[in-house]
Amino acid sequence: MFRLRPAREADLAALTELAGRLDSPNLPADEAFLAARLERSVRAFAVGGPPHAEREYQFALEDAAGRVVGTSAVLSKHGTPEMPHTFLEVGREERYSPKVGVHARHVTLRLGVCTDGPSELGALILHPDARGHPDKPGKLLSWGRFAFAALHRDRLGQTLLAEMRAALDSEGQSAFWEAFGRRFTGMSYDEADKRSAVEKDFILDLFPDTTFYATLLDPEVAQRLGVVHEEALPAVRLLEQAGLRWNGQIDPFDAGPFYAAASDDVIPIRETRLLTLAAPDPELRDAPIAHIASAGRGADFRAVACAVALDDRDDAGGATLPEAARARLGVEPGDAVAITPLPRALEPGGTRG
Repeated sequence: MFRLRPAREADLAALTELAGRLDSPNLPADEAFLAARLERSVRAFAVGGPPHAEREYQFALEDAAGRVVGTSAVLSKHGTPEMPHTFLEVGREERYSPKVGVHARHVTLRLGVCTDGPSELGALILHPDARGHPDKPGKLLSWGRFAFAALHRDRLGQTLLAEMRAALDSEGQSAFWEAFGRRFTGMSYDEADKRSAVEKDFILDLFPDTTFYATLLDPEVAQRLGVVHEEALPAVRLLEQAGLRWNGQIDPFDAGPFYAAASDDVIPIRETRLLTLAAPDPELRDAPIAHIASAGRGADFRAVACAVALDDRDDAGGATLPEAARARLGVEPGDAVAITPLPRALEPGGTRG
């Protein structure tokens, strides 16, 4: 049985190996960056506090042998005066000339900046060896963050944001960047991507601050605004089932979409319940996994995906877990456990809201 817990500084080597499989600005394959992230994360889990750019919550997913096979994060504040959240607002404009009988519809892009930003769901990566496992490690890695958020609402902002990875070419380059960003900055995609992880001033200095017409882009590039990478489609569908939707904004570097929702409206956050643990039930061992059970707060938070039997006959309510789940959580009958419903079977979903 897999267990989600706060990442520790001792997980650095495992996280560096996992980051090498993704190498995103949010989780770069950079040991020094990850060491600093882990230091901030350990402090954030232990101390807590309201949303702040330094409060980054990095999670580790471990298998039954204790090996770290996945990681995900919640960044409590994405967008400050020092490191603003930048995006391109996708709009629509219609023009009509009755004299020539032409009705033109345009997609527009305009640079936007937020210096008091939302909380952000950070990059998620699951080791290939764990993908497709019947114990649902991917859903635990993704939705376990919502269980944590439900128990720590004071640590997160009013809005929850997720940036989705856009489609890149075989060499890891962005056709959108080549057609748009490079023309204004003179930088390659990799140069700009890495620089944006430490400062955003160059975007504000060099990008146009007026409306730009996507009509001027190559049609193939314009048609892929807000379209996610094929490998990210399962993650998008999980977010959609959680209630997040495309908010009409795209990343200025690769045109990947931002998904967002009011934190209180995120379904797994809203539906998480704090219950009392009942005695284990052997018959639950082979029951379908439909919930996340979590225990502990702050640095003691831990979660598993398992079958759960709920008792709603009294106001307090109760939850019965399989013995293996109880053992992995380290809880006893009478202890408090939080129960978060997992998404039902995935339905076909689009890549844009």
